[in-house]
Amino acid sequence: MKLVGVLTFALVVWMLPGHSEAQPAVPLATLRVAGASAAQQAPQPQIVESAAVKVLTGLYAQQFQEEMNFITQALGVNCNTCHVRGNFASEEKPLKLTARRMLEMTRMINKQFFPDHKPKDGESVLGRVTCYTCHQGEQTPKLPPGH
Repeated sequence: MKLVGVLTFALVVWMLPGHSEAQPAVPLATLRVAGASAAQQAPQPQIVESAAVKVLTGLYAQQFQEEMNFITQALGVNCNTCHVRGNFASEEKPLKLTARRMLEMTRMINKQFFPDHKPKDGESVLGRVTCYTCHQGEQTPKLPPGH
């Protein structure tokens, strides 16, 4: 056990400046800090890119998921209403096309009537008019009073 301690001490002394011409010495504290900062770096957010995503483009994965959650809450449905279980890219369900057309309509309304609206954190990226504006938690849009 003493031999290991002596060899470790010798290695540390050898790494000090002036003891090795072949390699410059690097302080151990620097190595620890560099290793710690590399391990602590957060992963970079990824933009959702898929041929199946046609309207909600340019969103980071977390934003995209939040928007999907807003849609399911606004319509009182679950993911399987529009998507094939296990294959979100499938175009098999007709309601997916309907949802896509509704998202395009919502985008058009917001672009025309609320072009300067900037959603706050935690709000839909669609704009002021969202799926909830008409659906209010139901799959069929609610009609205005008197209609």
